[in-house]
Amino acid sequence: MVKIALVYDRATVTYGGAEQVVLALQQAYPQAIFYTSLFDQNKARWAKKHPVRTTFLQQLPFAKYLHRYLATLMPFAFESLDLSAFDIVISVTSAEAKGIITNREQLHICYLLSPPRYLYHYHDQYLQQNFLLKVPVIKQCAALALTYLRNWDQQAIFRPDLLIPIAKVVKKRAATYYPQAKTEPVIYPPLQTSWDMTLPIRADLQDLEKQAPYYLLVARLVPYKHVDAAIRACQKLGKPLRIVGDGPEAFRLHQLADKTLITFYKELNQTELAMLYTHAAAVLSPGLDDFSLTALEANLFGKPVIINQLAGAAEIIKHGKHGLHCRYTLGNDLETYSRHLQESLELLTHTHFDPKQLEQNARKYGTNEFIRQFRQAVDKAYQAKLEGTI
Repeated sequence: MVKIALVYDRATVTYGGAEQVVLALQQAYPQAIFYTSLFDQNKARWAKKHPVRTTFLQQLPFAKYLHRYLATLMPFAFESLDLSAFDIVISVTSAEAKGIITNREQLHICYLLSPPRYLYHYHDQYLQQNFLLKVPVIKQCAALALTYLRNWDQQAIFRPDLLIPIAKVVKKRAATYYPQAKTEPVIYPPLQTSWDMTLPIRADLQDLEKQAPYYLLVARLVPYKHVDAAIRACQKLGKPLRIVGDGPEAFRLHQLADKTLITFYKELNQTELAMLYTHAAAVLSPGLDDFSLTALEANLFGKPVIINQLAGAAEIIKHGKHGLHCRYTLGNDLETYSRHLQESLELLTHTHFDPKQLEQNARKYGTNEFIRQFRQAVDKAYQAKLEGTI
């Protein structure tokens, strides 16, 4: 039997799009052994279905809570993993997991979520938004660390035999930052099309159909998701917005929000989230996402989505048919982008969408289709590896 290892950057956050990819791959390869740098069993409950093997970083006190400050150790952590017993290694990464060490007989396929944001396209924002990095000595040390990590990343990208991008925008990004690396055709990430509708519903969500029309935003509360722009746009127009998610930006976003219009939910079960999708007027996906499965989830429930025009999912959300593309350019300030979101919200009220057409669009990207495409790519590559042509 072919032995397979599945490697992911870190399992320290609640369930999101990248985690959905990992679970789909575990479904495709149930015999695969799962490796990651750090595992937080309280937050990453999605990972408990399979045994989790971690790196030496797991032994460091509080490491799973402070992984952002351990970036310089991540290359050593992944390089220290002994994966020599496996025939195929699949890394799912937007950071360091692609840097694992394999031998010539092993096939290493990297499902590339993105080049590391903090090293490339989000580098300046990362330095500006972390208050500790404004201290001169710390800023200088961070600059040295980032230079080291970028140099290591430029070498690590050549360790996989194949690079499969999550979207065309990621393929283009890889061409920019890794001009010598060759990427395979895009495989879009898997959408979960079957939801558990039997879980208990909290009291304030039981009569959603009787409540005022609202917009919905589901995202991790981190800077590149641009939740602040969505809050400002909805408040300017007096539109209720419900936000589902948690993250380091939570406190700041709560401070920005008018509590009469903006409602936050830290964590909901699948039934509760489905109810919010079902009764929303539309879904907002303003982030500079590598993909954004939220956009497809919106379509699955028959809802249009306002999506950042540079997000990966904008490639399969046709403007005016499945939702609206919101204008965005790298470097947009908060005021400019929130104004573009306002324009999209106003246009949405004059645009008709067919719920059945929206649902059909989403179902084309279900988990089964992802597994079929990914297995096909792996089988072809493994055969080429055996024949010595890769």
